[in-house]
Amino acid sequence: MAQVLKEEVRNRILEAAEKVFYKKDYRGAKLTEIAKEADIPVALIYTYFKNKEVLFDAVVSSVYINFESAFDEEESLEKGSASERFDEAGENYIHELLKERKKLIILMDKSSGTKHTEAKHKLISQMQVHIEVSLKRQSKEEYDPMLAHILASNFTEGLLEIARHYQSEKWAEDMLKLIARCYYKGVESL
Repeated sequence: MAQVLKEEVRNRILEAAEKVFYKKDYRGAKLTEIAKEADIPVALIYTYFKNKEVLFDAVVSSVYINFESAFDEEESLEKGSASERFDEAGENYIHELLKERKKLIILMDKSSGTKHTEAKHKLISQMQVHIEVSLKRQSKEEYDPMLAHILASNFTEGLLEIARHYQSEKWAEDMLKLIARCYYKGVESL
């Protein structure tokens, strides 16, 4: 029974921390605000988490971005266009990510002052490499690496805009499909 209560308190702290970090960001959030939101004494937070940074890590750990496995899966597909490979491999990963959109936003937009400050840049870099691989695979022409960087930045920011303005799972799915269509086939495909 005591273990169940410990888990319940830990989960309340994590839920409260997510709300406060989402509202304020890492630097603006205070442990006293998190304790108030969780309806516990502030000292109890230290029973579960060494400090605010460890608590922040626990909040964002389930969504920490590493697209490499999704990119590898997409690139390993032998047949199909880039958009067909995305539909088969990448889209599901992004849908799962959007289910935890507040944590994604916390990680990407509200992590200044933590070891995760560069998370967005890391994601863009991973995506840039993926795009460069795709361009080499599909085109005989060689492009300036800045093109892949711009495309990676745009796609990442589009994904984050879906998360920031989330309305429903269906809406997010529709928006992601439209962005992917524009990304792979151009605005004229609409």
